[in-house]
Amino acid sequence: MSLLSDLWAKAHGRHLAISATTTGASLVAFLASAFHLVALRPLPSWEEVTGLAIAVLVTSSLLFLSALPTFLRLRGHVLSLEEIMATTSLAERRRRRSEGDEAAKELGGGWEERWRRFLEDGGR
Repeated sequence: MSLLSDLWAKAHGRHLAISATTTGASLVAFLASAFHLVALRPLPSWEEVTGLAIAVLVTSSLLFLSALPTFLRLRGHVLSLEEIMATTSLAERRRRRSEGDEAAKELGGGWEERWRRFLEDGGR
């Protein structure tokens, strides 16, 4: 395994926060660089940072495109758990229990504990 894979595995339970932060920060950097290239580049005092803006634009777009799928997948797990927990039908909860187990395991951290408490309190 690579160093990045090891770090990602050790951060289990914080994947949603990491991917949300990375996605948001890279989007902000992309928009700031795009604003520079569209609006500020023609101004003489801003010409010297155009190269930096292009580099940030390329880097942030690559980072955004790599972090967004992970964020959307994890966010989908959160929405699934919340939907299952909000369901009042016991038959529907039983039917979707394996989906909830998988989502809680994937999210880790507090979500596993929250799902376990839900099941113990009568979510079966």
